[in-house]
Amino acid sequence: MKTAIICFSQRGLNLAEKLKTGLNKSGHRAEISVKSGYIKNRDVHCATESLNDWTARQFREKDALYFIGACGIAVRAIAPFIKSKDTDPAVIAIDETGNFSVPLLSGHLGGANDLAEQAAFLTGAVPVITTATDIHQVFAVDLFAKKNRLHIMDLGLAKEISASLLSGMPVGFHSDFPVSGNLPEELVRGEDTKLGICISVRKNFLPFAKTLRLIPKALVFGVGCRKGTPEKAIKQAFLQVCETGQIEPLALGLAASIDLKKEERGLLGFCREKAIPFQTFTAKELMQAEGAFTSSAFVSRVTGADNVCERSAFLAAGDGGKLIVGRQAGNGVTAALALKDWRIRFES
Repeated sequence: MKTAIICFSQRGLNLAEKLKTGLNKSGHRAEISVKSGYIKNRDVHCATESLNDWTARQFREKDALYFIGACGIAVRAIAPFIKSKDTDPAVIAIDETGNFSVPLLSGHLGGANDLAEQAAFLTGAVPVITTATDIHQVFAVDLFAKKNRLHIMDLGLAKEISASLLSGMPVGFHSDFPVSGNLPEELVRGEDTKLGICISVRKNFLPFAKTLRLIPKALVFGVGCRKGTPEKAIKQAFLQVCETGQIEPLALGLAASIDLKKEERGLLGFCREKAIPFQTFTAKELMQAEGAFTSSAFVSRVTGADNVCERSAFLAAGDGGKLIVGRQAGNGVTAALALKDWRIRFES
């Protein structure tokens, strides 16, 4: 996690250095900036840019920001740059004496609540958590989604669900994937409630009158293509195969093909745009996949495997995965979809 810490005095710097040491031991890449002309000579970065410019840059580059100083300083600094709870970095304020650690922004999705508690442990501060679902110990759908790597399709509806739970009204729950752990008592299985949560990759599956869709990145796009196929054609093939299977495109988590395509520019560009990994297999590995796949003598002569898109999708889905949309062809591209064996967990 890329983390920025800013302080405004010698005392704040002492606390910042202690925080940085602890965070870096837990996997952060933390750096300290100092906005003060009254710091003893130390090997620290004294920020020459304005606090406004510093904050703007950190919002673009970092996952978490710590302000060692008054909450008011932090609030004024971040206010112009706040956009959305699903994109804003976590922001935490810690007073210079290390008494309190306060998450200010992105408490759940950005992880600020957890980071504030971690900072409190490292510095001896008291974490001050104000998120309603936390203080009332009510199920938090945004935190649940983050921990299970689920995309929230409607943040407004997520807020409505939290409000319903806080008022004591039950919320429905449905999952197409196996669930472990104890279902919170505020959630009820079935479709008898008007408001509910649905975990699925099915595009138009709305089991409740108001359905909050949570989408796992469980979809594997298997693809074969002619040499030099443009990125636009790859994207069109992906959207078409999703439409055929009525699958939500935002579920895409991985693309796969034969190793002959590992440098294919159109494929690589598609994966960069979608921010997903690209996995390849040898012809021998593809032919070792067990299952019923569409066979092509032409593809076999060219690549050594009788099918690329279905076999690569199936293999990349891993143990327990399954092919859900078979080979679709057009514009020099063959495409198929597989689904990983995704598991949903409730913490006890």
